[in-house]
Amino acid sequence: MDKHLNIDEIAESLKIKKSTLLQWVREGKFPPPVESDNRLPIWSLVVIEDWISHQQFTQEWMSNQDVDF
Repeated sequence: MDKHLNIDEIAESLKIKKSTLLQWVREGKFPPPVESDNRLPIWSLVVIEDWISHQQFTQEWMSNQDVDF
């Protein structure tokens, strides 16, 4: 069974405010939650780990590029 995280756990792990996390979700910058049995938003740990991995890859790629806008 897939482990799930609640908003408090994610915000604490990412060292951001819950309001920031919710804003990222609204803006499409963070994966949307799934609804749990008790109707509270939760996120799949696998989805969050994939998102973090993608963010790290993007940061590494950007820091290794000679980009001139």
